[in-house]
Amino acid sequence: MCVCVTIFSTIMLKRKTRIRPVDDARTHILSLRDKPGFMERFIDNKKGRGVFATQPVEAGAFVLEYRGELISAEECQARDYTELQSTFLFEFEWQKRHWCIDASKEDGTLGRLINDNHKSPNCTMKKIIVNVTPHLCLFAVKKIEIGSEIEYNYGDSQWPWRKKEPKQQTSVIETKTSLTDHSSHDASNKDAVVTQEPKQVFTIKGFSLVNYTESDETDEEYIKDNPPSPHCDVV
Repeated sequence: MCVCVTIFSTIMLKRKTRIRPVDDARTHILSLRDKPGFMERFIDNKKGRGVFATQPVEAGAFVLEYRGELISAEECQARDYTELQSTFLFEFEWQKRHWCIDASKEDGTLGRLINDNHKSPNCTMKKIIVNVTPHLCLFAVKKIEIGSEIEYNYGDSQWPWRKKEPKQQTSVIETKTSLTDHSSHDASNKDAVVTQEPKQVFTIKGFSLVNYTESDETDEEYIKDNPPSPHCDVV
């Protein structure tokens, strides 16, 4: 009987002390530091760098923040980005306006180095509002094992590396992808595209991102019942 009570008490203690994903995300947002358990690794000359797990990640857990400069969509369009720099721009909607996280500057953070996977990503991007400012955070959609690359869906099927796939496969991807409206350029007419637009600029599209509390997570009631202190995050 005593053994059963002890086991039950241990389980309940673990449940109470377990950090919820949204709280974990807010902690790292405010600390301006990446969460431990991940490392940068060079993959190859084609793919470049990537981020890999150095410890197991449970499904639903907070992974990393996509950190950078928050600017308006207008400012994003006005800046003269190179093709390489544009791959570090994440556009999204918040408060009925379009915004952009500019992560084009090398700042040592890992979130900006996470690669695209539009077929079977192990993470998804969500908005978290901290001190009246939107932050983009990655959460695991399934268990991630040690050594696995961290990946999520960039949302825009016009990325150059996706055009190398068979046409039939690409059409299926475009049907399933709802994060953004696709460009009217015909991928098969490559010469015409190059002639008209020598420099193609693509950005990560996340206009269908929902706030963290609009998802299937269970933190909304907790936030409502606990008014924020001056240093608490608002979701």
